[in-house]
Amino acid sequence: SGPELAPAEFAAWFEKRNAVNRYFASLGYEHINLNRKTWCEGPYGREQQLANQPPPNHRNWLTTNATARLFTEIVTGRAVTLERSRQMLELHARQPFDPEGNGQSREYTGAVLPPGAKLWSKAGWMSEVRHDAAYVELPTGEKFILVTFTVGHSKDKEIIPAVAKTVIEGLTSEEK
Repeated sequence: SGPELAPAEFAAWFEKRNAVNRYFASLGYEHINLNRKTWCEGPYGREQQLANQPPPNHRNWLTTNATARLFTEIVTGRAVTLERSRQMLELHARQPFDPEGNGQSREYTGAVLPPGAKLWSKAGWMSEVRHDAAYVELPTGEKFILVTFTVGHSKDKEIIPAVAKTVIEGLTSEEK
């Protein structure tokens, strides 16, 4: 967000915002739009200027597959450059056992992690969707990316921890 820009400046800003969309298109992900933040009550700041652009719709639109791919690119150091990937991953570092930590640490995938696990997460909810994109390192050595998007369950705080618990149990079961 930010103040409105003059047309030439806005075009340059918009071109940069669409770089990730072009990257995803090159990987075969169609109809992905990361060039703006999600919003429930309408655009704000510079997003208002973007919303007034002609179609296609410029609302944020992701799939679980594209989100998992983006997190994978960050975790493996292939998102832009290795250094940029590390910076992006660090922005998502969470302390899952900190009682004073934010909701991303305690209310989503982090809610069911065993002691000693490490978590990087981008979680939240909107009017209809509860979501979490998490990279987890378990103390047993297993590492995984878990992306969960729900539709129509935004108020169900237990759904993402339940999915994460099932995945963790599957990874750590003795019957592997």
